Amino acid sequence: MAGIDLAVSGLASGFDWKSMVDQLTAVERQPQNAVRSEQVNLARRREALGQIATKLSDLKSKAEALQSEALYKSRKASSTDAGILTAQTTSDSVTGAFSIAVTSVATASVLKSGTDAFQKVHTADIDRSNPNGAPSLESVNWGRTFTPGTFSISTRDLVSGVVTAKTITVAATETIDQVFDKIHQATGVEATYSTLTDRITLTPPSGTNVVLGAPNDSSNLWSVMKLFSPATPGAPATSTSGIGSLRLSASLSDQPLANGGISPSTGTFTINGTTIAYSTSDSLASLLADINDSSAGVLATYDQSENRLTLRSKEPGNRGIVVEDTSGNLMDSLGLLDGELTEGTDLEYSINGGATQRARSNSIDESESGLTGLTLTATKTGTVTVNAGVDTETIQKAINDFITSASTVQSLLSSLTMSSRDASGKITSGILAYDQTVFQLGSSLRSLMMPQLNGPSSVVKSLEDLGFKTTGYSNEITVGDAGKLTSALESNLAEVKAFFATASTGMATRVAGFAQPMVEEITGTLPSRQKALTEQSARLDEQLAAMERRVQANRERLLASFRAMEAAQARSNQQLQYLNQKLASG
Repeated sequence: MAGIDLAVSGLASGFDWKSMVDQLTAVERQPQNAVRSEQVNLARRREALGQIATKLSDLKSKAEALQSEALYKSRKASSTDAGILTAQTTSDSVTGAFSIAVTSVATASVLKSGTDAFQKVHTADIDRSNPNGAPSLESVNWGRTFTPGTFSISTRDLVSGVVTAKTITVAATETIDQVFDKIHQATGVEATYSTLTDRITLTPPSGTNVVLGAPNDSSNLWSVMKLFSPATPGAPATSTSGIGSLRLSASLSDQPLANGGISPSTGTFTINGTTIAYSTSDSLASLLADINDSSAGVLATYDQSENRLTLRSKEPGNRGIVVEDTSGNLMDSLGLLDGELTEGTDLEYSINGGATQRARSNSIDESESGLTGLTLTATKTGTVTVNAGVDTETIQKAINDFITSASTVQSLLSSLTMSSRDASGKITSGILAYDQTVFQLGSSLRSLMMPQLNGPSSVVKSLEDLGFKTTGYSNEITVGDAGKLTSALESNLAEVKAFFATASTGMATRVAGFAQPMVEEITGTLPSRQKALTEQSARLDEQLAAMERRVQANRERLLASFRAMEAAQARSNQQLQYLNQKLASG
């Protein structure tokens, strides 16, 4: 018997019994297919109920929005010129038309550091013929780091147009007056520096124009001197602003301060009563950021063109800016203690031609104007008319959203319950065609949207009174005459509100109350139905497992029987072969 592979069907018997067992197994599994089809159907029904719950929840939220007291108190305001003044409203704000005349807008207070707080390039005028100890280029307090190398300067004859270009090399150790001399010798251009303005002027020879710089310059001399080619032919070139400058990235201890420096290395100061600490190792940029991030209410900046620090009130109006050194001399060193203060101005306006009123900012609230719920914001002077009234657009949108949501629910219910016929005439029922809960849901919702003969409003009895209609072929509602709703909101807002929002009897109230138990999480009718279908599908899983166990048990019995048959057949074949051999040899 050894060596016979009984797993090979029919090796001894010549009968493919394994294929037959597979076919019998497949036949025995046929009932499982029906169970699986039922599971698919359950899943589709569960999904359909979920779709209804989602749409019904949306309808509930839209109905609840229509019950909100704040909705019917919503207001809107418009200005005839938003460039002059804008208006915002709150609920229950005053309604009407108001003429607002803005005669002066509020401006911010500004404190600028003293003009002598920071060092200039030099303490005396400089020209090439009168050297007076001018500083070297590397030691000047430019606004940026000086780069030595080559720079270009050209003169052009205004008559002939002939251009004479020169390239000059400059070292970091050279002084300003030495550079002036090089420029004059090369081009005849006269260079001077004025301590009064802290600016450099280049005056070309008569009848010529000066052109500064070339693409291949390796030195940034013209940039640090803030010099550009003059726009007017024959005119001198003058620095666009003072060339002595603080550096935002440099530490406070490295700034060119006129009073000799900051002492001690750490300290505190106050702006409008807010205390701010500093260290001389801090950069100027970080100091400005600390001020801006504090509660001092000012915006600190550095104006390189004026070489001055500026503190500007964040809020406009006639507010002071008070600066004090509480420990150390930083504010004094920066020239802010004796700086130049420009006080801000207050907003001045009048309403409906009345007396002039003032506000400390460009925003006027109800406590200042007396216009309940209105906030006015002025931008510039002028006269506008502000129209304030009920925000009928927001209310109209809320009503339209409610109707649209209700129609969406009905449309979904129809698609899930109605039967359809294909081209061959075969009729297919909707997945929830025989679901009485769903059928009753559509019927109940339709009843809630029907006319109310004894409703809460004596004017609005039905949706038709607000311009809505139905086709007569479905439960869906559409807009028939949008003007009716607009007119009702403008002339009978209280009646519209009563129709939708009256407790117990209002349409939106009743719809929300109907939807609540249907969609309530876990305990709601639809979630409960979904849960039941899930549990039913789980039971079918257990049934399928039991059916498969029976199929496998029967399969194993058949296989065992055929293996035994195959073994017996193999033994019989061996015995027959043995007898044939004996007979043949005798």
